[in-house]
Amino acid sequence: LACAQLHRAMALLGGVDLEGGGAEGGAAADEFWAQAVLEFLLGRSQGLPAAGLSSFEASLAAGDSTDGREVEGERRCFVGTLLMHHGRMREAEESFEAAIVDNPKDRLPHLERLLLLEGQGRHEEARAAAARAIESGAGWSDPWQRPPIFVPGLRSRPYWAREEFPWAGELEAASPSIKAELEGLLAEGAFPKVGDSRAEQDSQIVAPGGEWREFVIFGADGNGGAGTSTGSAALPRTRALLEDLLPGAVSMARIGAGEIIFSALYPGTRLLPHCASSNNRLTCHLGLVCPRGPRIRVGKDWASWDEGKCMFFDDSYEHEVVHEGEGVRIVLLVRFWHPDLSEARWLPTLEEGMAQFEDMQRR
Repeated sequence: LACAQLHRAMALLGGVDLEGGGAEGGAAADEFWAQAVLEFLLGRSQGLPAAGLSSFEASLAAGDSTDGREVEGERRCFVGTLLMHHGRMREAEESFEAAIVDNPKDRLPHLERLLLLEGQGRHEEARAAAARAIESGAGWSDPWQRPPIFVPGLRSRPYWAREEFPWAGELEAASPSIKAELEGLLAEGAFPKVGDSRAEQDSQIVAPGGEWREFVIFGADGNGGAGTSTGSAALPRTRALLEDLLPGAVSMARIGAGEIIFSALYPGTRLLPHCASSNNRLTCHLGLVCPRGPRIRVGKDWASWDEGKCMFFDDSYEHEVVHEGEGVRIVLLVRFWHPDLSEARWLPTLEEGMAQFEDMQRR
């Protein structure tokens, strides 16, 4: 992140003369910014990823950049991220707001402010922030669907009908076989807590006192390369079925863009409202163990699971899960490419998304 921040800060130097001095107004602001970048670089060499903040703030206080309001807005957004590093959330939010005023069509300050709001559990305000971005032409198309990486032009709705996926019937027909192999894993106690061995960020959405466990059937290894072989001996029929029926989903999991897992949610658990990172995929849940009590909200609407039946939804919409019943709920969770993306677009879309993410990190 420090490297990305440095790249972004230096990109905002414009034509500043690092040897200059005594400037006033916009030129002074630019010279303060140059000094801040040098402090940031020195701090980075000492393991301080948010150094130079006071000089960056002095630059903003000195006046607008000579490069215009757009650059000024980008600088305010950058300073907002440093303020967040220092735990100064209210001031960070104000900095993002000022950046939006300077350049309302720039998606990044909208996104940064939205992520700050969501991180504080202010989801209604986050929806309002997304609506404002949409009105400004800065991104997204629905305030309930606000992933950081947004692919325009894809059909968007919270839930999808199973009839839209020809393979749903075959997957449902195989649920007794899948469940039999699942029961073998349960007998071995093979389910780690979510976040213990991978996807650490997912553990952050589990409300205190909750318990969410998983077993990875197909996923990326620690280096983001080949799919894990964990469970291959225990799940031969399930793995063979998935490789034959959903090769695209398996390949997506193996490159780290998705996952295929058994997801186990225990009574009293709540998964906090959140949006997935991108709308380039959909999610299928095949109900395997479905007691009364667990529910999921995607967008505005709640739903529940049925054993042997598939539920399809778009996790780039705001969603949450609660388990107010008794007994563990277990589903086969499959991430798969959005049906509006042809196979030829899978990797280019993923690469474009990664480029967006890297650009975000240069803030």
